[in-house]
Amino acid sequence: MSDIKQAIEKAYQAHVTSLYKVLSQAILMADGNTDEILAAEEKFKQGLTHAEDVKARASVAAGL
Repeated sequence: MSDIKQAIEKAYQAHVTSLYKVLSQAILMADGNTDEILAAEEKFKQGLTHAEDVKARASVAAGL
């Protein structure tokens, strides 16, 4: 695997890890409030979609 591809994958994984931590904290802070939990889950899904899009675009931009 090329260094650039590895860097993109590592950045993607770090971003997903960050999203997970934010989701976990939001669920904790929601304190059982279903609407807040659902909103946090939706933001998590949007974040994952964004991360996947950026990863794909970075790969294309790098010629991978």
